[in-house]
Amino acid sequence: MSEHDKSAHLDLHAGTGGSALRYIPYFLVVLALYIIVKESGADLQEPFYKNTNFAFSWSEILLILSAVLGLAEQMKVSHPGIDNTLEALTMVGMGVVQLVLFVLGIAKVAHFEIFANVGFVILTIISLTAAIVAVLINARTLRRTIGVGDN
Repeated sequence: MSEHDKSAHLDLHAGTGGSALRYIPYFLVVLALYIIVKESGADLQEPFYKNTNFAFSWSEILLILSAVLGLAEQMKVSHPGIDNTLEALTMVGMGVVQLVLFVLGIAKVAHFEIFANVGFVILTIISLTAAIVAVLINARTLRRTIGVGDN
């Protein structure tokens, strides 16, 4: 790969000197999709896709997306020897933002009512759980890397 190709390559891997995009939590996509669907007036429980054998609701699509993105978030911080603490903390921050949105919705603050439901709580729990695991993965990969020469 030539130097020109290397400089044109956008490195999205966390902790490898790529762009600032690595600090954007993937759950921001879930939050944006949730807001778009709710603001469009769609019912999250109504089937979005129907087939003769099965149907998907928006709620199920969001849950699947959350689970997949939660695993992808953890991959961002699993590079041995690279300190991805900032990436892990942005994930925690995203979960805290979701929790605050839920609390504002429960408190019936104007314009936040769309976050006061069980579906959003589940998405928030998935986000926070993935973030906590990401912090632990980052800490363990760093500890193992540091401890390799000690044995």
